[in-house]
Amino acid sequence: MIPITSLKLLKHKALLDRLPKDHPQYRYIYDKWRQFESGQVGEANLEYYLKRAYLDSPQFLNGLRFEHQSAFQIDWLLLDLGYRIILEIKNYTAPIYFDPHSRQLIRTKAGEKEVFPDPLLQVDLQYAQLRRFLDEHNIEQLPTFTAAVFVNRNAILELQDYPNRHRILTAQALPSFLEKIARKHPAKISPSRNQEIVSFLRNHHQEAHFPVLDRYGIKWSDLIKGVPCPACTRFAMNRIRQRWQCPFCNERSSDAHLPVLFDLALLSENRITNKLAREFLGTASPEVIKKLFQRAPLIRKGNNKGAYYKHVDLIKYL
Repeated sequence: MIPITSLKLLKHKALLDRLPKDHPQYRYIYDKWRQFESGQVGEANLEYYLKRAYLDSPQFLNGLRFEHQSAFQIDWLLLDLGYRIILEIKNYTAPIYFDPHSRQLIRTKAGEKEVFPDPLLQVDLQYAQLRRFLDEHNIEQLPTFTAAVFVNRNAILELQDYPNRHRILTAQALPSFLEKIARKHPAKISPSRNQEIVSFLRNHHQEAHFPVLDRYGIKWSDLIKGVPCPACTRFAMNRIRQRWQCPFCNERSSDAHLPVLFDLALLSENRITNKLAREFLGTASPEVIKKLFQRAPLIRKGNNKGAYYKHVDLIKYL
């Protein structure tokens, strides 16, 4: 299944909420989080324009990822009864020149130049990989089109010399692009068969393995421990008479630990032990943790000293 919000984005946010701002890696991780957040916002903006197109029976899949020979991910895949379309989404700003010779994008921002890969080369490779995947699973091939969509209104696309500029779109131009394709490609499969294919692709989606602490060399000892107050957000609440109480604003809560357990599941690749929970929740009692686990959306795995818990909201992905 495909998560509504990128797990990579959620993991970065969970880490930033626990990482001291003076940590040497904080700024770099923050910039990465902003990059992922910007991408997700851009794709959400694109959805508005996808729904403006007049199409017969479209099915949309966002963030689809397969591990087939080599892993590949598709930003947006449109599956209709007579054709399919793969869209690579970019949220760049500033003037962007498309070099037809090097097949690179050159962005000039604040007087400095940055180089990015040609998104059409990316999306065409995704098509080749998807075609092989469908062939191996005996799924009908339909005419398939590829395009790159720039969703940020502040992007200035310099396409004068670029031979494939008809496949470089702004979000506003997307509906007419889709409608032109739809008019030329009548149905070749039934709506029920199309839905079967969509369900098959969803079920074969695989989230990328991204152990966020290991990726950035962050130790558990680097992280801020305790339960933050849901009212004033300061660390850390105290466990008093089966409730959490903030020493700063006196807010009391019976479930302030639940967001902590969710973040802990993200940071631990969904493997929460009693010891790890005690450290993060700031309580020394294994019995208290057991009771909290029983009332939390967690599933126990293993026995005795090898036991650990998985968060049910993440069990499909981690």
